[in-house]
This record gives sequence, structure tokens and C-alpha cells, in this order.
Amino acid sequence: LDIDEWEAAINRGLAKRLEQMAEERSRRERAAAKADEEFSADFLSMARQVFDMIDDDGSGTLEKAEIVRAVRANQKVIAFLTNCGNKNLQSLLVPSRLESALAQMDTDRDGHI
Repeated sequence: LDIDEWEAAINRGLAKRLEQMAEERSRRERAAAKADEEFSADFLSMARQVFDMIDDDGSGTLEKAEIVRAVRANQKVIAFLTNCGNKNLQSLLVPSRLESALAQMDTDRDGHI
């Protein structure tokens, strides 16, 4: 092999490897997007269930005090959050995390979610 053949062989090998890496990255991105979509759908479904459990008056909104009361004393809500399998929802059982989540969800700071 002369130097030109050697260089051409290396370039072909590198080009093939870069193509394989691009295909693998694309596959991982598609898998991650699918997982995110499934997580989001599951999370939203569970969040809606717990929202409906807490929204006793059916108003479609929750007050901060209503949520705190339910997470501290409503056994149905506590059991759901404990057993739902979603760490984001389960973290609502930790008072400091509940406060943080409520602050993030109450975007207009009117005390309602």
C-alpha cells in the first residue's frame, strides 16, 4: 500500500464509523423522545387524577391551602401519591418540595392552580 491508498482506506473507515455514530445518535434521540412522550402522558394522567381527588368542590381550580390539606390529611390522596410510582408526584408528600411545586405552578401568584 502506498500512502495515498493508506489515507483513502483510513478516510473510508472514518466515514463509515461517523455514519454509524450518527445513526446510533438518531436512534437514541427517537427512543428518548418516545420515552418523554410516554412519561408526559402518564404523568399528566396521574396529575389529573390527583387534581380531581383534591378538587372536592369541582371548581376546576385548587387553592394552595386545599392542596396542602389534602396532601397532609386526605388518606385517598396520600395513598394515591404514595403508590402512583411517579417520583415527581410522590415528592409532593415532602413539605418543602410541595411548597416549591406550588410556587412553580402558581404562575400568576393568585393562590390558585
